[in-house]
Amino acid sequence: MEKFYSDTKINEIANEVVKYLPSLNSFYKNEETLSEYSKRINFYKPSEIHLKRQFRFKQKIKEKIENLFNINERKEIKINIDDSWGVIGGIVDHHGILDHPWLLAVHLVSNFYKLLHKDKEGDILTFATGNVPLNEPFRRRGFVLNGKKINLFPKSDKDKIVYNLHTYEFDIVKRLKEESHQWQSFTNQEQFLLEKINNVIKNIDFSSCKTLGDQYTKINYYLWPYLFEEKLRENAARLISIEYDDIVIDYMIYVFENEKDSFVYKMLFENEFRELIIDEFEGINGAWDEEKKVGTHFFWGLDENNEHLRLELKGGFLIGENEFKLEFTPEAIIGKLKSKKILPGMLLKFSLIIFYMGMKPLAGYSLEYLTRMKIKMIEILAEYFPEEAELAKNIPLDNMNLISICQGRDSQGKLKELHAFDIFLKGGFSEEYFNKLDSIKFKEYMIPPLLFAYDYGISKYGNIKDKKNFSITEENLKKNLEKIF
Repeated sequence: MEKFYSDTKINEIANEVVKYLPSLNSFYKNEETLSEYSKRINFYKPSEIHLKRQFRFKQKIKEKIENLFNINERKEIKINIDDSWGVIGGIVDHHGILDHPWLLAVHLVSNFYKLLHKDKEGDILTFATGNVPLNEPFRRRGFVLNGKKINLFPKSDKDKIVYNLHTYEFDIVKRLKEESHQWQSFTNQEQFLLEKINNVIKNIDFSSCKTLGDQYTKINYYLWPYLFEEKLRENAARLISIEYDDIVIDYMIYVFENEKDSFVYKMLFENEFRELIIDEFEGINGAWDEEKKVGTHFFWGLDENNEHLRLELKGGFLIGENEFKLEFTPEAIIGKLKSKKILPGMLLKFSLIIFYMGMKPLAGYSLEYLTRMKIKMIEILAEYFPEEAELAKNIPLDNMNLISICQGRDSQGKLKELHAFDIFLKGGFSEEYFNKLDSIKFKEYMIPPLLFAYDYGISKYGNIKDKKNFSITEENLKKNLEKIF
């Protein structure tokens, strides 16, 4: 048994976690502060080959920012995407309005050293996927304020995928007053905040926005400063959260058309290698499981309502429900990508942008399946593409940013996780709060979610029959950090 923590009960759980999530081992030993940790993980020098492959991807990021933000907004944005910058990006965030404390933490933790130093460190650039339904578990069609759910979209749209979804009218107050009739359930203070945020959103220039994802990027850019108390906002780093599915697809089409000797092209369109990939990744999280009907073969289909279709490759065609049938040829696949009727699945996306292009991912508990994917992919590449295997070995998977630092007290003085609008309501986090956060070793932040990590690990990679019961509770684990909050 490893000695992660001096408390024997806490140490026991941590050791059980790493049986199923070995990628977390180093984080239970990590004694860095959040500033030290975040600065380290944001340093990345990729190989010259990867840097060359990243050129088009970086150009498309710059183009998207230039197209979305008007000239006055761009004057305020401070992001350095030069030829020497190795692409680093979050892979955790589900594109949506700022809300869930865990998704907030991914941005806050991985960029902690920047938060109060825009003048020196610049703004925060991160990626979010639109390949999630409006009703995905973290947001459920809207956001939360003081435990009260506020829906932004009609229930009939709940299964629609954010990617390529049309723009919406955002009028929170009108929806609460005239549609859901929730307005009177909010206190005067809460109503004042909602009216304030509503006015912020209504004053955003959405003229450049073609999709809901574009709107999310601009809304979050303007709401992010309210996570900080007023006196900190001027020099607080801003958040530019880009829905990157279209950029991934552009790069994928480029590779399919111009780099036909690449392992990414061949894992789809060379029969023998494709069958090997299908067999080797069967049952692996993030890929597919034919027996359990989980995951999808390389791509998700999108139906006429913009809802997911799980696809299986049979007899040279991708087959899905609602009579979806697509010939598995480069021309047909590219055509459907361009018409926005298919989206790459997780294995294909990460094979392209991480293992082939060399992007360094900023992860959460996804670090475990990403690590397992990388090991498996390198094992395969070592035999068929040995140079690519060596390149992939050098892509660092050295971060896990899903720790809860968005905490506060409720009206009874009890510690609770704060959603974005809860933080707005409190006037934003103070400089003292950030200084306290930075006084704690990273490994201490890994303690409160230990039971969650254990449940997650054994459910994904173990046998639930082997699950152990521990004498320590989640409340006990939280006490370790109560002095901060």
